[in-house]
Parts: sequence; C-alpha cells; structure tokens
Amino acid sequence: MVSALRGPVHNLVHFGANEELVRALLTTGVKFVIVRGLAIAWYCPERQADDMDLLVEPSAENSARVAAALASLRLHGFTADSFAKVGLQVPLKGVYYAELLTPAQDSPAFSETEAKAVQAKLFNLPVLVASISTLIAMKKRAAQAESAQREKHLSDIGLLERHSFQWEEK
Repeated sequence: MVSALRGPVHNLVHFGANEELVRALLTTGVKFVIVRGLAIAWYCPERQADDMDLLVEPSAENSARVAAALASLRLHGFTADSFAKVGLQVPLKGVYYAELLTPAQDSPAFSETEAKAVQAKLFNLPVLVASISTLIAMKKRAAQAESAQREKHLSDIGLLERHSFQWEEK
C-alpha cells in the first residue's frame, strides 16, 4: 500500500448518506478498497462518480464484519458468510448509493488490490483507493466483457493513463 496521502483530490466527498455507510464499515473493521468511478475521481478530478463501489475482502472474518456493519444500519438479510464468496455485486441503493463487491474469479485477489492501494480520505475518513494500475486492469476486463459500457470503460482508461504520470506506484 502506498503510505503517503497524495492525489489531486485530498478528500473525496460523495453522497451524504454514504458517509454513514463508510463510518459503519470502518467502525466494525471491514477491509475494503474504493474502486471504479469514485476511485477514478481520486486520480482524475474531472471524472464524475455516480455511485460508490467498495471492493470487500471475501474472507469469513471480514464477511461477518460487513454483515454487522450493515445490521447496525438496519440493513438486514445478510448473514456472517454473505460476503465470503467471490464475484458478488450487492447494490445498497435504497438509502445509500453504493455497491459492495468481492473480487471476481478471474480478477486479482483482494490482498493484491489492497497492497497496491493508495491511502486517501473520503468524508475526511481514512480509506484505501485502488491504484491506477489496478483500475486500468479492471476497466480493461470490463471493456472486454460489457459491450454496452465499452466506450465508458475505454474513456476511463484514457483518463487514468493521462493522469498516471503524476503517480509512481511502488
């Protein structure tokens, strides 16, 4: 993980209700990394993010912490092992404009994404943001898999590549 706080946007701000979600996840010790649009906005301020996508570690221990955090927010129906599976996409679109994800079967492991992540702030709370190289790899996989969103993914790749000179990943 890159230890220095850096980035054109030092404190990401998103939809207000999502702050409650992030606080609950941090309070219960959930291991997560911000990915997709909001992560791209960390590196590329001109990129507008609509929802907040969080990649969570799919371990049994972390899954139990995710379920506890969601229960504290009155989001029920999740068990201790609900997030201990790969390839999940769980939208939380009622009160929150967010989605919880676990790594896909053909994607890098959570530990690899976490190790390359950058320390950031979201709502002035400490979080991890996926690295540029991780985001580009995710977007390339998505562009190959989703023809309807292909242009958006390619545009994001271009943005990240243009901003990558500002970042030296370690």
